Amino acid sequence: MKRDDLFPRKYLKAADLKGHSHVLQIKSAPIEMLKNEKGEEQKCVLHFERVKKTLPLNLTNYDAVAAIAGTEETDAWPNVKVEIYPTWTMMGGKKTDCIRIRPPSQTPPPTAPTTPPPAAAPPDELADDDDQEIPF
Repeated sequence: MKRDDLFPRKYLKAADLKGHSHVLQIKSAPIEMLKNEKGEEQKCVLHFERVKKTLPLNLTNYDAVAAIAGTEETDAWPNVKVEIYPTWTMMGGKKTDCIRIRPPSQTPPPTAPTTPPPAAAPPDELADDDDQEIPF
């Protein structure tokens, strides 16, 4: 067994995406209290249709969803489709894997600090099949 099988995580991480982008539909975007090294803080957490894990938003991803949805009002975000993709960012002087959000079927700007764009997922992986749960 692998570590992630023994200790499943509640939140999405870049490795869950297995190098592919995924188009997901937002089910809800509640504000939740999350623990961190400084104690607790409120964060907007995305819950997606057909996905078990959730995605707490940092400022960059919050702004991306707000731009896609056309509003900063999180109550208006359900049913909005977004594309999440793995990339990296510099944090504390170190390269760190992360998840970013963009409008569906878009590529990151050429000046963004990303690795080469991930290979396109097979068509059935991005299909709108309501009976199929996404494996993360």
